[in-house]
Amino acid sequence: MFYPVFSYVYFFHYDTYLGSEEWTFVALGSIITLHALTFLVCQWSVDLKALFTCVREKDVHKASIIKIVPYRYQGKGMLVDLEHSKSIDTNEDEISFIFQQKKFIWNPDKKQFEQLLYPADTNHTVGPYQNTNGLTTKKEIEYLAHTYGMNKFDIPLPTFMELFKEHAVAPFFVFQIFCVGLWCLDEYWYYSLFTLVMLVVFECTVVYQRLRTIGEFRGMNQKPYPVYVKRERKWIQIQSDELLPGDVVSIVRTKEDQGVPCDLVIADGSCIVNEAMLSGESTPLIKESVALRHPEEEFDMNATDRLNVLYGGTKVLQVSPPKTEIPPDHGCVCVVARTGFGTSQGELVRTMIFSTERVSANNFEALLFILFLLIFAIAASAYVWQKGVENDRKRSKLLLDCILIITSVVPPELPMELSLAVNSSLVALSKFAIFCTEPFRIPFAGRVDVCCFDKTGTLTGEDLVFEGVAFADSSKPTTDLSTATEVPKETQWVLASAHALVQLEDGIVGDPMEKETLKALGWELFPGDIVAPKGEKRSQHLQIRRRYQFSSALKRQSSVSTLVHPSLSGPKTFVAVKGAPETLRTMYSQVPEKYVDIYRHFTSKGSRVLALGYKILDTQLSTNEINDLTRESVESDLIFAGFIVFTCPLKEDAVVALKELNESSHRCIMITGDNPLTACAVARDVAIIERDVLIIDRDETRKDNLVVFHSIDESYRIEFDPTKPLDSKVLDNYDLCLTGSAMSQFMLNKENMNVILEHTWVYARVSPSQKEYILTGLKDLGYTTLMAGDGTNDVGALKQAHIGVALLDGTMEDLQKIAERQRIERMKI
Repeated sequence: MFYPVFSYVYFFHYDTYLGSEEWTFVALGSIITLHALTFLVCQWSVDLKALFTCVREKDVHKASIIKIVPYRYQGKGMLVDLEHSKSIDTNEDEISFIFQQKKFIWNPDKKQFEQLLYPADTNHTVGPYQNTNGLTTKKEIEYLAHTYGMNKFDIPLPTFMELFKEHAVAPFFVFQIFCVGLWCLDEYWYYSLFTLVMLVVFECTVVYQRLRTIGEFRGMNQKPYPVYVKRERKWIQIQSDELLPGDVVSIVRTKEDQGVPCDLVIADGSCIVNEAMLSGESTPLIKESVALRHPEEEFDMNATDRLNVLYGGTKVLQVSPPKTEIPPDHGCVCVVARTGFGTSQGELVRTMIFSTERVSANNFEALLFILFLLIFAIAASAYVWQKGVENDRKRSKLLLDCILIITSVVPPELPMELSLAVNSSLVALSKFAIFCTEPFRIPFAGRVDVCCFDKTGTLTGEDLVFEGVAFADSSKPTTDLSTATEVPKETQWVLASAHALVQLEDGIVGDPMEKETLKALGWELFPGDIVAPKGEKRSQHLQIRRRYQFSSALKRQSSVSTLVHPSLSGPKTFVAVKGAPETLRTMYSQVPEKYVDIYRHFTSKGSRVLALGYKILDTQLSTNEINDLTRESVESDLIFAGFIVFTCPLKEDAVVALKELNESSHRCIMITGDNPLTACAVARDVAIIERDVLIIDRDETRKDNLVVFHSIDESYRIEFDPTKPLDSKVLDNYDLCLTGSAMSQFMLNKENMNVILEHTWVYARVSPSQKEYILTGLKDLGYTTLMAGDGTNDVGALKQAHIGVALLDGTMEDLQKIAERQRIERMKI
């Protein structure tokens, strides 16, 4: 429309409306610019693209396209095709779309699209995973295959030109080309051409890097391999990428050491797995079945019940088949919970693919700065125009100069410099074996206000040093430490059986702290979960029959064993429990005097202290009787057996690193699940706290909501109602340490919780969800946050922080590869 109008005016009314070459140039340039901008804004804004290319349709059944606007940093908005089909299950119309590898289905009752949920997302009890026959009909198999698709990461690999076209219409690249065009009009030919070549070459390198990254992501999709599944009530063999939610599958350790094909719930049997790929913890874990749990018991595979779940991509080290119906390959029987991009590994891959891929300079501060400069640029342009008209300069040249003045507000090199800085940062970090999954976060690192650190494995070493056992004889309260071989035999039995160690072909695997304890005790672990003193296996031993694994929420672990000892009339059933002193205190039939004083004596020095308890049942229980025991009945009416004490040596560079952060005006805080006294001692060693400390705690046995402010030595102690305003004198004169139990009360009062967040330096005995809450609260208060942690318990907090630093345990093979890569890089220089 614009071009015919311009042609008509140019040929028939030139003198009336245009009259000069300058206005002809302005008019034609404005039309071309408007045309180009109309095309470009459709690439930049999904809202404008929808406005210019689509018509709004109220009836979803008649619509063919849907507009998707994701959350910030979760990718870019898109117009996505709607798929209209017939449901295999109900034969009714089904409307769906796929965005970022997630499927959304129209819910006619709620009149909205909902993300496709897996059965595991709606099953919140154990029952559906027990005694299941899997998929029993062909119709059920067809429906699930149509709904959930293949069990693989289907990542399309775009061509070089497709990606380059995407980069070529980016706002800053277009602005750079526009500036190059202006320079050409101003007779800067050589400079303009060299700049153009540099821009194109730079974008080509970025496109190449993205192609390589996408190729690496595609490589994360492990090759299909044959597995046994139970379909239509019989075991058959299929490829792993054909697995569907609800399938009963047999898991074994493959010859090629391939990973678990998807997220699975263990229905019967047990596994030992290495989850380093997902959590970073190289210590193998024992995963047990849900067979012995009550069918109505709550089940959360993402949090409290992770020890019953095998996650896709993790490595199986050893399996124990069920004792009843054994699969053809003698594997562990599992139920498929999630497949493809729905798995934990799939979510990780999605995060890396669809999070923001290019760093943007369009933050609020930069926008304000540019607008501020634009005021002066417009004023300067107006002055140049006025003086140029007075001197009768050529209008086209004058207009070009004015446009150049305005465009100079935003340096055309800015996006290139920013991208180069981020890419250089990525390369520099990778040389130190530090890898970034979300490059857009790198600029945030320069704005960090608060640095949060986990304690164990982050500030202190993973390998705790066994110091000894205290107070093993409850009739003699003392802080003297005894060696593991000097304590009463009951305490030795607890040390020997309350653990999660297992014997593999390569040796004993498990928590280094528990291996250190068994070594100090002088006992050995044999196949079949039998533990005995060296050389005395026949005369005395313990056979662990059932374990209740350690839980961060419960703060304890326990086991039920068959005990054989010459002093006993026959085999007995022995219960051993180990956990946090304040947790086990309520489980003893009788709490000894000085209990609290003695464990606080060690925790105040920075030691890690675990309380021990046991009970001996009168008779030897059968397997069925042991299986019928509940955790609550096992962990009750215990006899105190002492405290086991470990020291937590600081990492070599922890003190120096935190000193540098403190000197650069960063606020450093500690967030740990450990005892508050231990946490405060370590925090003082690394200069997180320097003044006197007040610990804010709460007695969980009390029914009211009062918390207690007390000093480390208990010389100062006062009760406080967390709903009332805090005393400013306390906040100004003390460093605060907040426990998880007290925090749960402050969370009921948002205003007080915000004050606590601003003044607390140490958080102790906090759960993983509370760690996440702390980071969210600090962000809401306007802080730019960094979280450094090493374990599965820190994952939520790492995701919430602006900068999440995950410290992974590297194997010797990994370290050798890094060293070799660095050697090659040095040779290139």
